[in-house]
Amino acid sequence: MTVLKDVIDPFRSVYSLSDGVSAPVVIDGFERPEQWGPAIHGAVLRTHLPQARAALQAGSTVAFGEVAATQQALLTPTGVVPWAEISEIGVENGVASIKVRQQWRPLTTTYVRDLPNFLVLFTLIEELKGGARASGSRLGWVVGGVATFLVIALVAGGIVVVKRLVKTGVREGITASQETPTPTPSDTASATPEPSETYSPTTEPTPTEEPFDASTLDDEDTDQTPITSGALLADSFTTRKGVRYNLKGTRSDDCPAWFQEGRVRTLLRSGRCKEMISGVYASANSTKNNRIMVVIRVIPFKDSSTAKRTFDKLPAGSRDWGFMCPLKGPGSGLCANGRGSWSSAYIWGWTQHNHRYVIATLALYENLADGSSTKPWLTDASKAALEAAGPMVYHDTN
Repeated sequence: MTVLKDVIDPFRSVYSLSDGVSAPVVIDGFERPEQWGPAIHGAVLRTHLPQARAALQAGSTVAFGEVAATQQALLTPTGVVPWAEISEIGVENGVASIKVRQQWRPLTTTYVRDLPNFLVLFTLIEELKGGARASGSRLGWVVGGVATFLVIALVAGGIVVVKRLVKTGVREGITASQETPTPTPSDTASATPEPSETYSPTTEPTPTEEPFDASTLDDEDTDQTPITSGALLADSFTTRKGVRYNLKGTRSDDCPAWFQEGRVRTLLRSGRCKEMISGVYASANSTKNNRIMVVIRVIPFKDSSTAKRTFDKLPAGSRDWGFMCPLKGPGSGLCANGRGSWSSAYIWGWTQHNHRYVIATLALYENLADGSSTKPWLTDASKAALEAAGPMVYHDTN
């Protein structure tokens, strides 16, 4: 039996039960879902969890919609993640996320409510994260705790991507709806460094170690850089004006991504890129009235000449890169349709060719401030972001 959970509003719960053959049976309108909901989850879990464990131990792949599990790794729409690299799993606003190498990333491209038997998957991840072996010791905790949690947690939500974007590019593409004054960011770097999840520097090369050869980054056959957010995006960066920006969310997409259009999409496709890593940053210690959001995209190509050729043709001020918002917190409302969206903001961005990679950045004020008075701070943010991304993020610390 498959159980799909949905919450229509704060006062009404709906369960859809299916055996995979007949039409789903909808359970709706009953009181006390906090009691019978976990009971349904528990019964299904007690039936399917032992089967899933046995399948994994036999070397099979266990599928949960667009996610699957093997003995060695979790298979997600954005790539294969070894169990040893996963430290946590969480569910918030209907979206499941996993913590990989100290970075949170979405588990799927859809909501939890659309994954069959998510509770079984949740339990397996809890058991196998960090490279542990699955066992039956946690069943009581999951049924008694997580199932109750899921009754109230599985609601709509997720990373939001919009299709349109104001101008960007190294040739200073901009769009302003009207001239309005903008507040100056006050979030300069403090004397005491803030905690961050950056990787610890390694020791200097010893006489027995060969120095890193940056020319290996020019071709995919020699480039050893992992195509992940942890390897290509810094956890934070500080601009020349002293403003610190912290990473708030990441995503991995096919290249060109579904939300990219026009000339950008055409050129990326002609360059035959396969994947793209994106991150969104927010200025630290700021409020909505002076907070700047920065989006970085890192795109690997087959070799440096292909990346350079594509970069040279990407038009300055392209409107088609697409924009990204965090799941929650600063900037999360910018991707909403209608009033309050990013579309009326003044945006500044740069692009860069870096070995076999193209890097693109965009910056805007969260309060949608527009006009030329925003230029110094947006230029400062979007240009510094170029140095916070790319293959040397990984090789400078490994």
